[in-house]
Amino acid sequence: MCDKTNFRKKKWKVMQTAKLNNNKSYQNKTDRSPDNLDIGRNTDIPYYGWRLFFPDKEYKTNSAITKQIKAIEAFVERHPVLSTLFTMANLEAGMSFDIDICELYEDSEFMKQWPNFKHEIHENPTNTLNCMKLGIHQKILKTVPEENLQYVLNSISSLPTVKLGILNYQPIICLRDLKLNYYERLISTRGCVIRVGRIKHLVQWMVFACSKCHLQKLVKQSQEIYTLPKKCDTCGISKFYPILDSPFVKSILFQIIRIQEPLNDEQENKGKVPKILDVELMDNLVNICMPGDDIILTGIVKVQGVDDATKIKVGTPFSLYMKAITVINNKRKCQNKSSMSNEISLKSYLAIQNIYKEQNLFALLVHSLCPSIYGHEIVKAGLILSLFGGNVKHAQLRDDIHILLIGDPGLGKSQMLQACARISTKGVYICGNSSTSSGLTVTLTKETGSNDFALEPGALVLADQGCCCIDEFDKMCSQHQALLESMEQQSVTVAKSGIISSFPARTSILAAANPIGGQYDKSKTITENLNINQPILSRFDLIFLLLDEPDKHFDSLLCKHIMMVHTNSHTNFNQEATESSANDCSLRKKLMLPLSTEVIPQPILRTYISYARQYVKPKLSAKAATILQNYYLKLRSKNKQFGSIPIFNRQLEAMIRLTEARAKLELRIEATESDALDVIDILRYAMTDTLEDYVTSRLNSDGKLTNKKIKTFIKILEEKVNVDKKTFSTKELKEFAMSNGILINDFAVLISRLNEEGILLKIKKDTYKFIYCTT
Repeated sequence: MCDKTNFRKKKWKVMQTAKLNNNKSYQNKTDRSPDNLDIGRNTDIPYYGWRLFFPDKEYKTNSAITKQIKAIEAFVERHPVLSTLFTMANLEAGMSFDIDICELYEDSEFMKQWPNFKHEIHENPTNTLNCMKLGIHQKILKTVPEENLQYVLNSISSLPTVKLGILNYQPIICLRDLKLNYYERLISTRGCVIRVGRIKHLVQWMVFACSKCHLQKLVKQSQEIYTLPKKCDTCGISKFYPILDSPFVKSILFQIIRIQEPLNDEQENKGKVPKILDVELMDNLVNICMPGDDIILTGIVKVQGVDDATKIKVGTPFSLYMKAITVINNKRKCQNKSSMSNEISLKSYLAIQNIYKEQNLFALLVHSLCPSIYGHEIVKAGLILSLFGGNVKHAQLRDDIHILLIGDPGLGKSQMLQACARISTKGVYICGNSSTSSGLTVTLTKETGSNDFALEPGALVLADQGCCCIDEFDKMCSQHQALLESMEQQSVTVAKSGIISSFPARTSILAAANPIGGQYDKSKTITENLNINQPILSRFDLIFLLLDEPDKHFDSLLCKHIMMVHTNSHTNFNQEATESSANDCSLRKKLMLPLSTEVIPQPILRTYISYARQYVKPKLSAKAATILQNYYLKLRSKNKQFGSIPIFNRQLEAMIRLTEARAKLELRIEATESDALDVIDILRYAMTDTLEDYVTSRLNSDGKLTNKKIKTFIKILEEKVNVDKKTFSTKELKEFAMSNGILINDFAVLISRLNEEGILLKIKKDTYKFIYCTT
């Protein structure tokens, strides 16, 4: 027993001594970065970061990987611009190094040294990117002075890793065409961000300690999967615990977003569930996109349950996701009101030039908006101007034009809105009776398996820098409050579950509404006919009133138009359509074109609008400003007399935006006097006629008065005021009406209605003062 006890004591002392020596040895190793002891100058590997990028491969002088790294180094040496970027200062600053893939393809010397580069970058992107990163890493270390090189080598693992981005990688694969055979391959795709998760920390290097001897070991987390050491090198125990406060623990930022394929205008794709894809963003790619952004991604396709830490069950279908390498945000690429993500091709430039050379360009664009709808030229003109938008002067001022179409059913309001959504660079069409406040703005959803929340954008955020067409606008009264902020401040703010965030919603609202009861009542105001409150109405730049009034000549032309659409016949119709506009306003005469005129195809029209929004920034001339100012003051004076629809300074800003859009439509950098006159014609059709019709229709509510009688009676009073006096008795007013052939059964009704409208002011009993005057 004594011998056994002595043997155990001696064995325990030997183990403690070995443990102490191992701890001391490890302490020395930690000071020299233990994961990089074999990559210093004393080794046979000339690449100092070999174990960082190829930990499982041995270095061989004439291997294929070595030749590929040398090809990258030679390519960098031949390009001085890249050589100046690859420095230690830029690496420590966290700079991302982007390489245009086309430059590699066009370099004949590089393709000679690496002939199968195109195949390797597609089939084996991880190994190829590591070769490129190691070549850049070696080039950066060569820029370090000799006296500082040993210090850098001892702290290589603590330096930031090389962040490499690949630009212009083609082709761009549609999300719907993404299959499982793209696994572990480099692809490029495009989508709209529909969900953004919270930013988390992902560990790349972790220090573990043995639970028995407490020996620390540094382990790289391969493919960002939590990996434990298999066995302790000293005591052989396989139980470890992490040491998070170690200086050798290294983590990067991590975020998951979800993209959806862009909205397709093709009719056969409607009704299909859009394809979505989860994307992992790391390090410098985190927090560069938000819900609603249109992005182009380049990354490696992975499979959930195989390449991540989640468990996959037997028989579970594979779910693809992407590990992003490069993210191009098209909004930040174009710092203006265009959603064009690709460069305009030469063919598109020629098409834009052909459109620009047209003599009556405004009429051609109006005719091409929705050719299946006959008439409504002024309404189409307003919609076209809203697609072009105004000019941004300050961040606080909006340049989007909001339009509201009010009218009886069956006049083509929905078709015109759908046409605008198809032609717009980024259009979203929704129906008001099937939408909610969260579907319009932003939704906060809880992520599965955690207490974190993710943001999912609504229609307004998805339509940022585009147009949002809302049909059945009067059926969504509870959602109108959600539109107040986005229509004027151009943003959507969410404050839910402790999260307060704001998202851009720079979109034009194009809405269509039906009156209460289905038919517009002229005896009531617009607010009485609609279930829409005044704050929302004041935010619309144009409010068009479309009424279904029987007209023998117009109905005949409409019938011929419908027959022509179904029979493709143009016999004697164009001449009649032209002659019918003889009594219309001057702008409508200019917008009338024969229906046989060739329309601009929708893709070309969309390209033209995108080009104008991106490159044309018109300014208001002095003459145009004077015309708009005078007309605004005229509207203000009328508003005080009629007392119906309020006229605010928003109407003046709306006129400025419309005038700038009229100049942008013809690719001009200055809004002239003629542009302002065209806008005034549109406003007179949309607003002033509505006011005048409101006054006369209010007086005609009992059916005993006609508009013609009322206008004639007011003109008689104007003549009497100019010639004689302004104060009249009830008897005198009745004699004026009788002497001019105006027969009214109940004359007191006319007097009381004119008194209510402020045209006749009651001074005393049976005495009135006429205060109405035309402007």
